[in-house]
Amino acid sequence: MSSLSPLSAIERGMNASMAEQNAIAQNIANVDTPNYKAKKVVFNDVLQSSLVANRTNPRHYNFSTSDGSGYTTVTDNFGSVQNNGNNVDIDHEMSELAQNQLLYQALGQSASNQFQQFNMVLGGSN
Repeated sequence: MSSLSPLSAIERGMNASMAEQNAIAQNIANVDTPNYKAKKVVFNDVLQSSLVANRTNPRHYNFSTSDGSGYTTVTDNFGSVQNNGNNVDIDHEMSELAQNQLLYQALGQSASNQFQQFNMVLGGSN
């Protein structure tokens, strides 16, 4: 994997955090929907480590679902928390929501710091 510039890494992290936020919001909105299965974001490095299919010819289909973003949203079909077949655990989702908000804020602060450094290097004022 090629090296990313700090801003590119921050941008990818913020995009992944936003995808996670969307999945969590969808899960919370559907907490009482019968047979709803929770969504979660899986990062491609996890997917790649479990990928067993190997392309031996460029004309073969690529089994990867990656779009280059570094993550994929999947449905968690495991188990059921409620009697109606829904597997959303509201306590878990609220915890994930708070953790993800902190991550997004930290990434935003990192981006701001990068821009301040660029400004100083270019001779701008504080």
